[in-house]
Amino acid sequence: MKSISEVLVLAVCACVGSQGGEARSAETRLGALEAGKILFLGNSITAVPQRDEPVWWGLSATTPATDYAHLLVGALDAKTGGHLTMLPTTAPTTHEDGTVEQCESNVINIADVFERGYASYTAAKISKQLAWKADIVILQFGENIPPQTFNADVFMQGLRQLVADLKESSNPHMFVTGYILGANPAVDEMKRTLCQEDPSHRVFVDLSSVGQDASNIGDYGHPNDRGMALIADTLFRAILAHSGTSTK
Repeated sequence: MKSISEVLVLAVCACVGSQGGEARSAETRLGALEAGKILFLGNSITAVPQRDEPVWWGLSATTPATDYAHLLVGALDAKTGGHLTMLPTTAPTTHEDGTVEQCESNVINIADVFERGYASYTAAKISKQLAWKADIVILQFGENIPPQTFNADVFMQGLRQLVADLKESSNPHMFVTGYILGANPAVDEMKRTLCQEDPSHRVFVDLSSVGQDASNIGDYGHPNDRGMALIADTLFRAILAHSGTSTK
């Protein structure tokens, strides 16, 4: 199987000359999967404010292009010949009444929406992302769940609701990651259980090896470019396997 860096060379070639990306994406397939639209719901590993930059990307990637979300999209584009849209991530807007409105992006940070706020999660908090009607969804979160107040039953209820909202929106194929930084076997087991209930559309992806190797970790204790590439490669392999597509 080609490495992520080799795949990205092909992705650049595939994107040059492609026009009407969204129109093409509606017809893009990866084996048994529709692969025209992708959605990332994550934490700071997925998208976070960057110093002196208007847009967000994954901490601690050196550039947006080297975070796992952009690497994964590049690999998928190279494999399908399509052109997945990536809308730039910006800060959510807090209105005078206290409501928080997410940006239009299909790559957002849900640390407050779900990790720290799983007990009060509602579909309205990610309405723009649900309206995106993704074919593939990456769910990457867990590290910011407050351990002191953690309620397993309430968390599982919230996780079921999140998955149900995504299913009702577009019935996407969901790839749910385990803990990347640190460990929480109980939460990972709940994620595994939820995926096992609908294996045709849900896949648990173990990414524990990333944080276990110090060479994958950079500033702020987050994955560096090497770690981001490993996350992207592991997710790419999981998506290919789920779609029945060859890894060659």
